[in-house]
Amino acid sequence: MSAIGLVIAIAIPVALVLFGLVIVGRRQQVKDEQKSQARLVRRSADDLLEALEFLIVVDNHKEIQLVVLERVEHLYALYKEALPKGDEKAEQALFDPAPYRQKIEAGRGNRRVMKSDRELRLARRHFGLVIKVLSGLAKKRVISETAMLEYRRYLRLTLMEKEVDTYTAQGDVAAGRGDVVTAGSYYKAAKKLLIEFDLQYPEKNEKIRALSKRSASLYNGGKEHEEASLAKALAKEEVKEESNEFGIPNNPNEKRRY
Repeated sequence: MSAIGLVIAIAIPVALVLFGLVIVGRRQQVKDEQKSQARLVRRSADDLLEALEFLIVVDNHKEIQLVVLERVEHLYALYKEALPKGDEKAEQALFDPAPYRQKIEAGRGNRRVMKSDRELRLARRHFGLVIKVLSGLAKKRVISETAMLEYRRYLRLTLMEKEVDTYTAQGDVAAGRGDVVTAGSYYKAAKKLLIEFDLQYPEKNEKIRALSKRSASLYNGGKEHEEASLAKALAKEEVKEESNEFGIPNNPNEKRRY
């Protein structure tokens, strides 16, 4: 065999092997990109589901929660579609909305106060995410602009009231044990939230006056705690079990369990 023939005989198989490796590499790259995109969608779905679970526990606005549930279901469907064909995770990407729909229809979420400042931060994060998602749905015309504005107002007002009631309850608890400085700080924080809140509603001025009376009572020995039930509600929340029915830890620093 001539030298040229020998080179050709060696070069062709090598070229075919290299070409095959390039094809395999490109396919793997495509799969990796699909998995990366799928993970982003899954993360969005998980975050929104966590926010929905929180809403179901602390509030009972069925209409908003059902809209969010539909969005969660859609995101999990997108996640499954985004996975490469034959990926084993595709079989695990099924989402069953039925249990959530049942809990929403039951409408048992009526938490007036949060357990701690940490849980308040968790509430702000979840409520904020839902408001952001609802705005996006309005832009996509999944819901009307009017409905989005109504939902957003309700969520902002509800969150603010829970913050105010929680700070007030914490102030009442501190006042009850004689810690005037801490109680005053909580009342001041609650009053500041009300004053700076940019939406008007009938009870706003009344709540501000009530907080002013609470603050004054700390220094004149009087008792202006007309809503002692807030402190009782806070105490009740603090002694509940470690996690709720969805596996959300009452301590926001704990890892979620599903």
